[in-house]
Amino acid sequence: MLPRMFRSLVSFVAVAGAVVAIGCTPPEPELGPFAASDAGLIGPDGRQMLLRGLNARVEGLFDVTFDDGRAALEEIPPFVAADCAVIADLGLNLLRLPVNWSAIEPEPGAYNDAYALRIMDVITACHEAGVYTFVDIHQDAYSKHIGEDGAPLWAIVPPPDELLEGPLEDLSDRRASAQVLRSFRSFFDNEEGLQDAFADMAAWLIEEIGETPGLVGLEIFNEPVVFDDDKLDAFHVLVGEAVRAVNPDLPLGFEPDAIRNFADSDPTAHPRPFDNAIYAPHHYTEVFTTGWESGDVERLRDSVADIATEARIHGAHPLVGEFGNDLEAPNGELWFVESLEAYDEHRLSWAMWLYEEWSQDAWGLYDFVDEGDGPARAALREDMAALIARPFPQAIAGALTSVAYDVEARTLTVGMTGDGVHTIGASTRAWPDPPTVTCDGSEVEYDVGPGRIEVDCTGSTLVVAP
Repeated sequence: MLPRMFRSLVSFVAVAGAVVAIGCTPPEPELGPFAASDAGLIGPDGRQMLLRGLNARVEGLFDVTFDDGRAALEEIPPFVAADCAVIADLGLNLLRLPVNWSAIEPEPGAYNDAYALRIMDVITACHEAGVYTFVDIHQDAYSKHIGEDGAPLWAIVPPPDELLEGPLEDLSDRRASAQVLRSFRSFFDNEEGLQDAFADMAAWLIEEIGETPGLVGLEIFNEPVVFDDDKLDAFHVLVGEAVRAVNPDLPLGFEPDAIRNFADSDPTAHPRPFDNAIYAPHHYTEVFTTGWESGDVERLRDSVADIATEARIHGAHPLVGEFGNDLEAPNGELWFVESLEAYDEHRLSWAMWLYEEWSQDAWGLYDFVDEGDGPARAALREDMAALIARPFPQAIAGALTSVAYDVEARTLTVGMTGDGVHTIGASTRAWPDPPTVTCDGSEVEYDVGPGRIEVDCTGSTLVVAP
C-alpha cells in the first residue's frame, strides 16, 4: 500500500506473443466461473463486477475472406497481446470478441480446431493483461457469402441467388436484400435443421474453449433478425441447452430482435428460459438514421433506462454489447457523454464498437492510414480515448449500489455495501497525477496496477478524486 503515492502505471511489452508485466504483483488465482443475474455480475473471486471495454474485429477470427478466388470483403486489423494491454491501460476490463460460424464449421460437422485455439490465444493474452473476454457468435447480413459475416455457405437455405464478394461498399443494401431476409426466415424456422446444426456448433466451441481463464461467457447470436419472440425464445432454449450440456456454469448472453437498434426498446420483453444470463442489447439511439441530429437527450436516456428494465424482466445482468457514433457527427460527442452517464446511472456493463477499423473508419479508437501498400495503425484518437477512459468500479467486495463520475471535477463516487478490497478502473487519462481516495470521508491508501487501483475500504462510499 502507498500512502497518497501513485505508482507509475505498470508498463507492458509484447514478448513472443505474450504480455509481460514489469513490476506488478500477479493477480490472485481465480476460484470459479462468472455468475450473472439481475442482482449483479459476480466474478471468479466472488466480488460484484462491472465489465467495460471494446469490441475488436480480429484478423484470423472475423471471417470475411474466400478460398474460391472472390475478393475479400474488407481488411481486418491484427490483434496481439499488446492490444489487450492498451485496453487495460484505458482503465477498461472487457473485450467483446466476434467470431463466426463460417470459420468454426466451414463444412457440415467439420469443426476448425485451429480456429478454436486462436480464440483461446486471444482470451489468454487479454486475461494476462487484466481484461476479460465475452465471445460473441457474430453475424452481419447473415453470411459473408451474401452479406458481411456469419453463417457458412452450406447454411444458406435456399442457396443464394448470387454469391457476393468485396470490396464491401453496399452493406446496407445487402442487409435488406431478398436473399438475406429469406435466409433469416429459413434459419429461425429451423429449415433443414439449421438451428440444430448451430446449437451443435456452439456446444462444440464451448467444449473447446469453455475452461479458458478469462472467458466471461458466450453470446449466442449477434443482432437476430426474426420479428417473432416465440421463435427467438425457442432458438435460445435450443442453443442454451446444448451449451449447458457441456458447460453448465457458463453465463449465456442473448439479444432481443435487432429491431431494438431502431425502436430503442423491447416492449415485449419477458423472462428468458435460462438463468445465469447476460442481456446484451445494442444501444444506437438515432445513430443509423440521423447520427442523433435531434440531440434528444430524453429519448437516449429512456432507451438506456429501458435496457436496465428489460434486464430485470429477464433476470439477467445488463451488458450493452455495442454502442457507438461518429464523433464528427452532429452532437456526436454529446451522444457519448450522455450515454456513458446513463450507463453509470443504471450500473450497466458495456463494450464500445470498435477498437480498430480499417474499412469503415469513423468509429475506431485508432485513425485509419493507407500507406499505399495497405493500411497501418496511426495514433490513438485522443478525443475518443479520453471519453471511454472513464473511471468505474471494476470489482466491489460486496454489493454495488451506485456509480457516478463527474467529468469536470474528475471525481468518481461509488456507493456500496460490504467490505474488502475493491478494484477501480483508473486510467492516467482521468488522473494523470496521483488521486486521493477516501472511504466514508477518511483518506485511505491504495495500490496500483495497469489502468486500475486496488483499495481496501470498509464503508458505504468510496470517492476517487484529484
